[in-house]
Amino acid sequence: MKTVILFGSPRKKGNTIQLARAMVDALKTKGHGVRMFYLNDLNVRPCQGCYVCLKNGACKIDDDMKDLRKYILESDAIVYATPIYWFGPSAQLKLVMDRSIAFMDNDYNSRVAGKKAVTLITFADNNMDTCKPALDMFKKSFDLLKLGYVGSIEVSGCTDGEPIKEEYKKKIKKLVDSLA
Repeated sequence: MKTVILFGSPRKKGNTIQLARAMVDALKTKGHGVRMFYLNDLNVRPCQGCYVCLKNGACKIDDDMKDLRKYILESDAIVYATPIYWFGPSAQLKLVMDRSIAFMDNDYNSRVAGKKAVTLITFADNNMDTCKPALDMFKKSFDLLKLGYVGSIEVSGCTDGEPIKEEYKKKIKKLVDSLA
């Protein structure tokens, strides 16, 4: 099984990377091929809403999304890893989500139907409702794209420098078990 991780945090040493690395470790233990993309390091421009991509799946914008698109199409599972900023995913991940319109055709049929999706979410607040708007957006997007939503790990109370609790690593292992 091939998995793509879309790492949406601008911080390579924050809490979200701890979850993403635990996911990578669990996936590799199960024999999965894993490719993680640091979206902050890529040049992904905003969607222009022109719908040129609906015809053949290729966006007219010449940027790094063309490479992401290739790996997403080749994958069996997509992991969306993001901190919560203003009740939504990071801007880096949101750009990729907006450009996912290219995974639809002229009749709005999905070109990625049947792939599996997972979300890894971190946020500083201790109120679990903080991530609800983002989770709703992910679920609606996954429904439209006909992705099988396997589940989510949400970690509240994240502060810089604090390690992710072992309980979340165990949850990731269970989540990875359900991907097979």
